[in-house]
Amino acid sequence: MPIVTPPAADIPPVSGQAAPASSSGTPSAPAPADLRLAFDAGGTDLTADATAAIKRFASAAAASDAASFNVVAYAAGKPEDPSTARRLSLSRALAVRSALMAEGVTSSRIYVRALGAQAAGGPPDRVDISALGSNASGGGTTR
Repeated sequence: MPIVTPPAADIPPVSGQAAPASSSGTPSAPAPADLRLAFDAGGTDLTADATAAIKRFASAAAASDAASFNVVAYAAGKPEDPSTARRLSLSRALAVRSALMAEGVTSSRIYVRALGAQAAGGPPDRVDISALGSNASGGGTTR
């Protein structure tokens, strides 16, 4: 059998924009995801700013019907009680999922992961959202 090597694809990465200051007035670090939402400790509700950021992000990325969204949520927790942090992060992820669906993104295009206290590489109380299959960027950090 002949061996055929497929040509390399030249796909530009999806990149986020510079992060604005959070509602507390302190600058936030750029997120590795396209959009990073910060939550108050123990909180699960989306702020008006977070909802607006999700709306902008979804409308920019959803221009392609092939776009899907990864929603990865984290929450601070104690090592002896990992389930509490996991439940809190799931509640946050589902709030973001609902906001994306309110913007017309079908649930089959949203992939939710609740990682609890496994917040390596960022603040513990956050949700990172990334768009796949789209070169749109609605990025940034908000609270």
